[in-house]
Amino acid sequence: MAGRGQGKKESPKGETADSGSRPIGFVNFDGVTGDNTEVEVRIPFEEIPRIQRGQYVLLGVDTGGSEAYLGRVVRGPFYTPDAVGKDSAFARTAILHGKDVPFLPDYHAVCTVEIQGRIHLESYSLAGHASRPLPKTHVRLMAPDRIAALLRLGGNMYLGHLGGYPGVKVHFDSKDKKVLPRNLGIFGTVGSGKTNTAQVIIEEACATGYAVIVLDVEGEYISMDKPNGEVHHNRHLALLVKQFGISPAGLESIIVYRCTGTQSKRKDAKEFCINFGNLSPYSLSEIMGLNEAQELRFMDLYDDAVRSLGEGARRGPRGKRSKWDRLRGEAVVGIDTFPELTLDYMIERLGSQFLREAKGPDRASWLKVKQLLHKLKRYGIFDATGETLDPNELLRPGQLSVFDLSDATNVRINNIVITEILRLVFQEKVTNESRPPTIVAIEEAHTFVSRENVARMESTLDTLREISRRGRKRWLSLCFISQQPAHLPNEIYELCNTKIIHQTTGKRNLDALRVSAGSVNDAIWGEVPILGQGRALIVSPQFQHSVMCNIRPCQTHREFTD
Repeated sequence: MAGRGQGKKESPKGETADSGSRPIGFVNFDGVTGDNTEVEVRIPFEEIPRIQRGQYVLLGVDTGGSEAYLGRVVRGPFYTPDAVGKDSAFARTAILHGKDVPFLPDYHAVCTVEIQGRIHLESYSLAGHASRPLPKTHVRLMAPDRIAALLRLGGNMYLGHLGGYPGVKVHFDSKDKKVLPRNLGIFGTVGSGKTNTAQVIIEEACATGYAVIVLDVEGEYISMDKPNGEVHHNRHLALLVKQFGISPAGLESIIVYRCTGTQSKRKDAKEFCINFGNLSPYSLSEIMGLNEAQELRFMDLYDDAVRSLGEGARRGPRGKRSKWDRLRGEAVVGIDTFPELTLDYMIERLGSQFLREAKGPDRASWLKVKQLLHKLKRYGIFDATGETLDPNELLRPGQLSVFDLSDATNVRINNIVITEILRLVFQEKVTNESRPPTIVAIEEAHTFVSRENVARMESTLDTLREISRRGRKRWLSLCFISQQPAHLPNEIYELCNTKIIHQTTGKRNLDALRVSAGSVNDAIWGEVPILGQGRALIVSPQFQHSVMCNIRPCQTHREFTD
């Protein structure tokens, strides 16, 4: 009884695991209560070296039928004695006096396997299941060359390798409308690898003909036209590059933009300014932080300024501009723009038409509006001498456009720029169907729209909902990147059908992701706080189930920031 515990029998070298290999274990009896999606598997001692968490297994191919179950090991292996209890004197003595007692009781391993569906063995197609494997059902390792097809990991955007399977590549399909066009979220704590993942998505999207726009609040993406130089002095990264079969390479087409009044590390960054009259007054009132009384004053001022300019100043579709239109659900993204309406003109109208006659509480509200308008003017981003953004330049196949917002003095400037870019890109995609598929990536998305300010950001959320609803049909995708998912409003998670989740800690952050990710096994969620750098849980409608992926290193250079 003590003989087998002295050493471990190694699995055969070069073993190819498939339905014809020897069983790795057997389905155990269930307890009084159980989980319909899980079974317990007992692993004989001699098979222990072959088992690890994350492996895919076949259950039931020994029956001679045409179907079996596909499973994934989600818990274990745990080790338990064969013939004695783990608290027996024999077992305790063997463990506590390990230096002096040269034996162990015979033992085996126990694992929990998540049932992912039934496999038709002739067509190798995966379907749902309404039953469970019987006790003593044989459990065999799944052949790696079968896994990719079963889980639908194919496509033309190479992300990395399936966890535990270095030879099984994970892809996104850029031509599948239910993947990228239905929006993407990349989440993870600092140092978990989310920025590398974002770069991989950008590289692959550009390679497949997407136009990619990055709103870069840290200035990390401005040098992606250069190859990844870290490979030459980071031995671990050099090994990873070889393992994933890639080579450092820069993107062929990239333009870096900086807003008027800000600087960029990129010397050739192209300066741009924003026409005040292009922005929605609703978005402006939110960005300015106006209360209800101040917003009413601002709307009156805005309408007065527009009327005074005359009908000829209008650009875009005619539309109502009462704030109640938004509350009834009408789109605010396609609101009229007025290029001739400047911030200086608004301030002038306020002084000449409203502030002069205002008294009491009304005057206090008008003075606050004036103060905030002057604050907007001090930002220096409106109606300057720089060029305005050209959608013909932004929306080119294979091009990366990076907006370097790292030198902005505060979050409001970033939010103004982001709002304008979203408006411009969406309207161009709506009016010109020949534009290429497009991704707009928003770094540190929780600083743009947050759970704490959601009640004061109705217009912004309406804009995001509208882009999500109508943009999918036009191949326009939003990509939200955040290290603080708990600070994002629930609407953001609802917009993201595909989520790439790196190491995430903190109950609030985990709960926020967990509620929105669908039916991911509890044991898989238990892995998220301890995921290593570059390892991620991917939940996507393209895949049959959530998958663990080792994301490949990016090929392009990243600017490292403090």
